[in-house]
Amino acid sequence: MVIEPKTQSLRAKARLKKGYVLYVNEGVGETYRRYSYHLQRDDEMIKRWDNAPHWKAIKTFPFHMHLPGHEKPVECTEVFVHDVLLELRGLLGEVK
Repeated sequence: MVIEPKTQSLRAKARLKKGYVLYVNEGVGETYRRYSYHLQRDDEMIKRWDNAPHWKAIKTFPFHMHLPGHEKPVECTEVFVHDVLLELRGLLGEVK
């Protein structure tokens, strides 16, 4: 008999070409999903997508995106790791 946990989580760090690093944090349960996908190069944040419930004034709450040079996050639809990888493909070019 296999008993699956009520929650599952994933934490990963991917070193990409051109000096980029992607941090993936995702937790999924029966009634929730929490995520953060953080892209940086050297010590500079390039972009972070997350759904932490602390920016209630944003129209797409809890979904938002952090960008360099912005004091507050911007609106963003719900994001999945596949969406981030598609954006990285454009940023980094085709992987061969």
